[in-house]
Amino acid sequence: MPPAVAFAAGIASASLCGPALAWVVWLAALVAGGALAVLGRTGWAAGALLIGVAALGALRAAEAPLALDHVRRLPLPTIAYIEGRLAAEPRYWAPDRVRLWVDALRADEAPASGRIQVTAYGVPPALTVGQRIAAPLRLHPATGFRNPGTFDYGEYLAREGIHVIATVRAESITPLDDPPVPWPALVKRQAVAAVGHALPPASAALLGGLLLGERTGLPPDIDEAFRRAGVYHVLAVSGFNVALLAAAVWALCSLARVGRRLAAIVAIVVVIGFALVVGPQPSVLRAAVMAVLVLASVLLERDPSVTNSLALAALAILAVRPGDLFDPGFQLSFAATLGIVVAPLPRGVVLGALGASAAAQLAVLPITLAHFNQLSTVGLIANLGVVPLAGAATVLGLVAVALSLFSEAVAAVAFDAVWPLLLALRGIVALAAAMPGAVVHLPAPPPLAVASYVGGLALLVFRRPLAAAILLAVALGAGAWPLVRPPDARLRVTVLDVGQGDAIVAEMPDGRAILVDAGSGGARRLDAGERVVAPFLWNRGFLRLAGAIVTHDDSDHAGGMPAVRRLLRVDERWTRLDPPATPRAFGGVVVTALPRLATGGRRNDGGLVLRVEVGRVSFLLASDIEAARERELVDAGLPLATTVLKVAHHGSRSSSTAEFVRAVRPAVAVISVGPRNAYGHPDPGVLARLAEAGARIYRTDRDGAVILETDGHTLIVTRWASRRVDRICVDPEAIC
Repeated sequence: MPPAVAFAAGIASASLCGPALAWVVWLAALVAGGALAVLGRTGWAAGALLIGVAALGALRAAEAPLALDHVRRLPLPTIAYIEGRLAAEPRYWAPDRVRLWVDALRADEAPASGRIQVTAYGVPPALTVGQRIAAPLRLHPATGFRNPGTFDYGEYLAREGIHVIATVRAESITPLDDPPVPWPALVKRQAVAAVGHALPPASAALLGGLLLGERTGLPPDIDEAFRRAGVYHVLAVSGFNVALLAAAVWALCSLARVGRRLAAIVAIVVVIGFALVVGPQPSVLRAAVMAVLVLASVLLERDPSVTNSLALAALAILAVRPGDLFDPGFQLSFAATLGIVVAPLPRGVVLGALGASAAAQLAVLPITLAHFNQLSTVGLIANLGVVPLAGAATVLGLVAVALSLFSEAVAAVAFDAVWPLLLALRGIVALAAAMPGAVVHLPAPPPLAVASYVGGLALLVFRRPLAAAILLAVALGAGAWPLVRPPDARLRVTVLDVGQGDAIVAEMPDGRAILVDAGSGGARRLDAGERVVAPFLWNRGFLRLAGAIVTHDDSDHAGGMPAVRRLLRVDERWTRLDPPATPRAFGGVVVTALPRLATGGRRNDGGLVLRVEVGRVSFLLASDIEAARERELVDAGLPLATTVLKVAHHGSRSSSTAEFVRAVRPAVAVISVGPRNAYGHPDPGVLARLAEAGARIYRTDRDGAVILETDGHTLIVTRWASRRVDRICVDPEAIC
């Protein structure tokens, strides 16, 4: 355990120290440890060597420079004819949409390297892992939404060694060879096909999740119900599945009167084969390594140590894939297992099950809050019904899949026996998810809260209740601080990075917040309201909104709003059809909806335009209005001059006319725009007009979220992607 903890600490600190410092620390620790060991100071020597192990972790996690022929060095974005080899099985998100991981071999006839994540639209040819393909790919840098307190998909891809993403029409993909399908992929395909052939779609997708972790076909309502019920872990292949499989193999070997050592060997082979079929998810690798170690103890006639097995599994995974330390699946799997292992569980079937469930839930609490902002209130009880049903369905499902390899008729009987279990499982999950308050959304805990919480749990295990209570109280206070902290008497406007769309949060000096638009959403779209806006608000300490405003009905503005209204309480809703007739005041900040003028123009011209004022600083949020509406606003003599302009229509050439820009005279212009939009936004002419007017230009595609803070006299602008801060004096008498 100590080496595993030290190695993980080194990985976590890799970003704080360069490789040169890590090498120096490693050499110094090695020399000091050896000298101390020679002198008989074994305790000090062990400490020095653990520091060396931490340095090794930092070296392992250090980002290696990209090769000279890496595809990331191409002048992106670009279109290139790429030849490469599939690094994983194709993953189908829909019949006409598939994700491919391609290891590049050539780019436009030149040697190339680097892994590319390709999204192919349409129906592709038959593909398999290891196959060489060629296609004209539209290449882009791998970036995600860059906002405070939200998931950054670009960082995730970087941990997977992917720095370039691409899109392509599926019919443009040309297979260059036809290798045999590797047996793990073949077994998985046959298992998925057998399940899909024998069961209705929803039940087939559920059984696929239980057996293989394949959840892409799971209906959204069932997926959401498992999350709300706090039992989503049964759909992630982990120690639960591996333990059931190993126990089933052991039982069969016992019935066949096979010796203990031979049974252990058979179980090891089956567990390793199962892990190869399912894939290299952290929870699968952890469970497989631990199972192999426990079974190996039977071969060696030694007592197994679960904690040593857990630590060795972590060390082995992190040595090969150090980025997994930051993966939620890795953290949840190891934390839950460690909680169950170290917690003093009560005796008895029911009490023991409750104790194990409670230990796992307590262990993963800071992780679920940090990554998902979720606290399950029903998971402890729901697991009592879900886990036995999921276990029975898993065992019967494995039997049915195995039988399908020999006889479809016999397998059909087994699948018929699984189906009622799956229906019962869905019923219990739906009931638990429907309970009021089944899930509570809270801010992600700060480091002080996490450290205090872990320390408090450790002291509880070692029976130090008073000290544990103190630390847990500190954890509670630090975790609740975002919800109870007093307002700072400043206006904070954040233009969130939601790609090609708008989502703006205004935090008022009185502690309330309003939301203007919520990014994209809708069928077959990433829901920015659920994935970006809501987590941002939770982590800022907002569980309710004073106002939710939809400027117009386009999906890139309004699509995410239903999710926001579902996940947060909203006091007041404004739309373009019913804006407030008079200005609204929020703790010294005045929000005014500019009048809609009665002329034609395009549909975008009906959007709601807002003016936000505090002291000498003002914001003009121009929605997607175009030239006709801009001209009307100028002709009406409305107060348009402003400090900050949220540029209309993502910088489209049909907006931000010269006349309008002259009337507004912004000191700062913020453009909310997607990095890979197909419209050419922002238009070079718009950028030129804004620059000519003297505006500092900020763009979410380059800067990530743009955060603007003001006390009414000065304006502080933060580009979240680079953490660069600009300070602008608006009041000539203010000291900046």
